[in-house]
Amino acid sequence: MRRKAARWMLAGIVGICLVSYVSIQMITTVKGDTKAADNKETDRASSPDQQAESASVTGTMDTSVSGLNLVKENEALQLYIDPSTTEIAIKDKRSGRMWYSNPLDRESDEKAEAINRDNLSAQLSIVYNNDKGQTFYSNNFAEAIKNKQFEILTTDKGVKVIYQLGNFSKGMEAIPQFITKQRMDEKILSKLQDEDMKFEIEKRFFLDEATQIYKRKEMPDYVVKDVVAILDIVGYTEEDAKLDNEQNKGGEQQSAASAKFTIPIEYGLDGDNFVVQVPVGEIKDSAQFPIYSVQVLEMFGAAGPGQDGYMFVPDGSGALINLNNGKTAALPYEMPLYGKDQTLKDKPGEAKQFTQKSRLPVYGMKQGDQAFFVIVEEGDAVASILADVSGRVNSYNRVSASFLLKPMELFTYRAGQVKKDSPMFPDMYKGNIKLRYAFLSGESANYVGMAKYYQDYLVGRQQLTKLEAASDTPFVLDIIGSIPVRETFLGIPYQSVKSLTTFEQAESLLAMLKKKDVNSIQLRYSGWFNKGMNHDYPDDVTIDSVLGGKDGFQQLVRYAKEQQIDLYPDVSFLRVYRSGHGFKPSRDGTQFLFRKGISQYKSDLVTTNRDTLAYYLLSPRKLLDLTSEFMKTYEKWDVGGISLRDLGDDLNSDVKQDATLDRQNSAAIITESMKQLKEHAGKTMVSGGNAGVLPYVATIVNAPQGSSQLNITDDEVPFYQMVLHGYIDYAGMPINMNRDQNYKTSVLKTLETGSNVYYQWFYDKPSSVRNTEFDDLYSAHYANWFNEAVRYYRETNEVLKDVRNQAIVNHEKLADQVYRTTYEGGKTITVNYNKVAVTVEGVRMEEESYAVGGEQR
Repeated sequence: MRRKAARWMLAGIVGICLVSYVSIQMITTVKGDTKAADNKETDRASSPDQQAESASVTGTMDTSVSGLNLVKENEALQLYIDPSTTEIAIKDKRSGRMWYSNPLDRESDEKAEAINRDNLSAQLSIVYNNDKGQTFYSNNFAEAIKNKQFEILTTDKGVKVIYQLGNFSKGMEAIPQFITKQRMDEKILSKLQDEDMKFEIEKRFFLDEATQIYKRKEMPDYVVKDVVAILDIVGYTEEDAKLDNEQNKGGEQQSAASAKFTIPIEYGLDGDNFVVQVPVGEIKDSAQFPIYSVQVLEMFGAAGPGQDGYMFVPDGSGALINLNNGKTAALPYEMPLYGKDQTLKDKPGEAKQFTQKSRLPVYGMKQGDQAFFVIVEEGDAVASILADVSGRVNSYNRVSASFLLKPMELFTYRAGQVKKDSPMFPDMYKGNIKLRYAFLSGESANYVGMAKYYQDYLVGRQQLTKLEAASDTPFVLDIIGSIPVRETFLGIPYQSVKSLTTFEQAESLLAMLKKKDVNSIQLRYSGWFNKGMNHDYPDDVTIDSVLGGKDGFQQLVRYAKEQQIDLYPDVSFLRVYRSGHGFKPSRDGTQFLFRKGISQYKSDLVTTNRDTLAYYLLSPRKLLDLTSEFMKTYEKWDVGGISLRDLGDDLNSDVKQDATLDRQNSAAIITESMKQLKEHAGKTMVSGGNAGVLPYVATIVNAPQGSSQLNITDDEVPFYQMVLHGYIDYAGMPINMNRDQNYKTSVLKTLETGSNVYYQWFYDKPSSVRNTEFDDLYSAHYANWFNEAVRYYRETNEVLKDVRNQAIVNHEKLADQVYRTTYEGGKTITVNYNKVAVTVEGVRMEEESYAVGGEQR
C-alpha cells in the first residue's frame, strides 16, 4: 500500500510537469490568425538578428493552402509555415507554383520505411558520432517535431525555427552516482517531509558503511523519471549531481550521456529568392556526441514517380540525372564541392574512382515547365551535393546539400603489442550556412536557364565583365621549361635541373606559330625558376640558368610584349614539392592534429596504390606572406601576368589543437591572395577554376570539359561554359595530353563548349624525359603536334572568333550524341559525335561532323 501511494503521488508530480511542458510548447507554436490579413509587417523583430519580443508568431491564414500560415510576402513570393510540423512552402506569385519542403502525398509512399519514412517529413537531418567513433543518423521530425521540441520565432525576413533533437527531459545525469551520507541527508532527505518520497530515494542507493558514501543502483527509465521529479522538489540540480560525483569518484559515470542537439534554421525572402540559413554558431552538441554533418531541406521540391524532368548537379562541367531513371543499382550521387579536402584521410572502404571536381556551388531540379535552382552562398567550401532517384529508399527524386561540421578521424595508439583506435573530433567549421533558392518558369526552367541565372548572379555580385572584342580566339600554349632530375657523380646521387625548352627556344616556337598566322597567343611557361617545374619553395625567385638565366627571361618578356603575346609564368604556392629552402613540413605544412606535414602521393595507374611523394600541402595560414615575399622579386620583371597552378584548384583545411583553420576560411585566404596577385602581377591564369577565384581570373586552363560520368547520371552538359563564356577565356586540358586522341572528337568538344585551343609542348627530344618523374610528358614534344595544332586552331578559330565575347544563350540535345549551342548573336553550332551519319530536323549530318548555322563542315 505504501509503495502504491508513492507511485500515485509521483505520477501526479510527473503529470503536472508534463502539462506545464506541453503548455509552453503550445505558446511557442505559430498561431494562425484569419483577421491579420492587413498586419503583415507587425511580425518583424527589431533587427534581422533579433528574435521576436514574443515567442509566438502571428501569421495570416491562407484558406487556399490548408494548414499553412502566411508569414512573409513580397512582390514575387509568399512564405508559408505549418505551425504543427514546421513544414514550409513557397508560392511563386509569378507562376502560381507552390514549392513544398516535404511531399504532400508522402503518407501514400509504400517504399519508405522506418527512418526513411520519418525523413520524408524532416527539414534537416544530421550525422553524428559518439566518443567511441560510432556513427548515427537523426532528423528533426523523429527527434523534435514528434516530441514537440521546437520553437518558432519571427525574423526580419521570415521565420526562425529552433529544434531540440534528443531527449531533453532530465535523466540519469541529474541523479548522483556517488554522494556522501552527509550530503544526502543535508541536500535531499532532510528536505523531504513525505516518508514515501524518502523511502523512494533511499531504496535507489546502496550505502557503503565503511566510506559512508551512497552509490546509485541501476534504475529502469520509469523510475528515473520519478526520482528526478523528487529531486526537483528539493532543489537538487544536475550541477549538484556533477559536483558529488567529482568529489567522491573523480567524476566516474556508469551511464553515458544522452545525444542532445539544438539546431536553428531560418527561412526568409530576399527579392525573388527564398533564402535558407543555418547559423552554425548557435548549434549545440556535446563532446560525447559531436555533429559530423547537417543536411538541409533534402525533400524540398521532391519529385514523385509520375513527374518528368531532371536534377542538375555541378559534376565537372555539369550533369543531369533524369527523374525516375530507375538506376537504383547505382550509387546515389554525393560529391564535395571543390573536390576532397586533402587534409582529411579517406574514409574506410571509400571507393576510389576518377571524378571531375565540382567547381561551382550550385544545383537544381526541373519539373515540367517549372524549376528551382540553388546557390550555396555560405558554407560552400564544406558542402557536398547529394542527389538520388525514386525507388531506392522512397518514391521521390531529390537533390540537396549537406555540410561537414566536425570530421572524425581515428588515431591509432600502440603500447607494446596492444593497439587501440581512438576517435578525434576537432572543430572545423563555425561559419554560416546559406542557400539561395531561385524559381524558374517556362522556357527558363532548365539547365540553360539555371546557367543564365547564375551568370547574372556573378555579374551582379562579383562584377564579372564581358571580354573585349578581338579578331581571333586565344591559342593557349603551355611550354615546359626545365625539370628537376636525379644524376650521379662518382656514384653519388644529386639533384640537378634539365632544360626541356630554353627561353630562346620558346621564342622560336612562338615565332613559328606567328608565321602560321597563329597570332593571339597566351603562353603559360611552366618550370622557369627555382630548379624546374616542381620548383623549390617560392619565397624568392631565382631564374633557372639552364634556360638562359635572367637575361634570357628578360628577353622573352620583351619579345612577348612586342608581339602582343600574353605571358603567364607558372608558379605553385599551395603544393610544395620539396622540403628545405625555407619550407619545413612540420612547421609550414598543413596538419590534422597529430598528423603534421601532410603530403600527397602519386598513384600507380594500375593498382591505384600510392607510389612516390608528389608534394606537401602548404598551410593556408602561410599563403598571404608567401605570395607577398614572391612578389617582391617577381614584380621587378614587369611581366604583366602570372599563372597560378593551384590557387584555382586546391582547397584544404589546417587543423591544430589550439587553432583550427576551416576550409571556408582557407577559401577566403585564397581569394585575398588572388586579389593581391592580380593587383601586383597583372593578368592571372589559373588551373581548374573554382568559383571563388573567378572575379580575379583572365584565363582558365584545365577547366572541366565533361562530367565524371557516374552511373546514376544520364547526360553531361557544358553548364560551366555556359556560365563563363563571353566573360572569361577558358580551355580544357591540353589537347595533346587528353586520353582521347581522336582529332575529330576533340574539335567537336571545343566547338560545342566554346573552348580555346590548348596544347602542352617542350622543345628538346622526347627521350629527355625518359626515366624521370616526368616521363608522362613523353608525347609532348612539339614536333609531334605542331602541324596538327595549327590546323586545329585554324579550323576552330574560324568558327568561334566572332562569338568569343558573346554569351551562350542555349544548349540543347537534338538527338543521341547530337548537340546544338546557340550564342547571343544568333550563331548556332551543331555537333554530331556519332560515328555514323544521322538525320536531325530533316537534315543529314555526316559522322563526327558539325554544322555552323545550317552549313555542315
